[in-house]
Amino acid sequence: MSESPDPSMQSPRPRYKRSARNYLLDPVFQLKYTGFLVLIALALSATLGILIYRASTEIVEQTSRTVEEGKETVKQGQSTVDRQRDLISLSNKLNEVVKSQIDTCYPGQEELAKSFSDAAAQDGAKLAAEQKRLEDDKGRLDARAVKLEQDVVEVKKRQDTILIGLVAVLSVLVFAIGVAGIVFTHKIAGPIYKMKRLFRQLGEGKLILREKLRKGDELQHFFESFEAMVEQMRGRQRAEIEMLTAAMTKLEESGKADEEGMIALRSVRAEMQDHLEA
Repeated sequence: MSESPDPSMQSPRPRYKRSARNYLLDPVFQLKYTGFLVLIALALSATLGILIYRASTEIVEQTSRTVEEGKETVKQGQSTVDRQRDLISLSNKLNEVVKSQIDTCYPGQEELAKSFSDAAAQDGAKLAAEQKRLEDDKGRLDARAVKLEQDVVEVKKRQDTILIGLVAVLSVLVFAIGVAGIVFTHKIAGPIYKMKRLFRQLGEGKLILREKLRKGDELQHFFESFEAMVEQMRGRQRAEIEMLTAAMTKLEESGKADEEGMIALRSVRAEMQDHLEA
């Protein structure tokens, strides 16, 4: 009997495409390890979020303290301006009193009156210039305080925006890690699922593999070893078929074979041959 060609060498193996429907082939295994990845991502995200929140809160608190210090400086500047104004008013009153005393006690002393008036005018000008400088400083401090208050409001807005953006980004990151976990575990669960089916076929006596692992799947070396084992079993099966055929030929030539026995042997040989081609 001539040996039939190996169907595994003739028939092209079907190509399988991934689809979203079959990514959870082993839910217990895949969701377990995907859950681990998601928990790790959540822990890292929470830690990062807390650090960023604390840093932004410290910035807001520091800016608020700066604003309070600026307000205190403004109050001190206002107090200084008020004291300077009182001092100028008191100086003007004293100058009037002294001038009045000079006019009363030293009539006709125009030189003395003029000298005192000039000195009083110089002192008044100095005091007025100092008051103007203090008022200018106060104006700048007021503007600085307003700017700092605006900065606090802006920092708080930025903090809220950062927190919202952080929550959104980390949520997307956790979701992406979850999806990636399912995809990566599928590369292991898929080959295991296929190997289980092939083992069942092998247990039924079918010694032909029409499937291969997909590109990117894990366990490629294990599947290659499995293919080599199946090929060895096919070789042994072919050898046994040849031995059975030779024994049947000898029985037929010797004339000692009965018809029922030969029918049984032919049935066994046909079944063994079917297992190589099924």
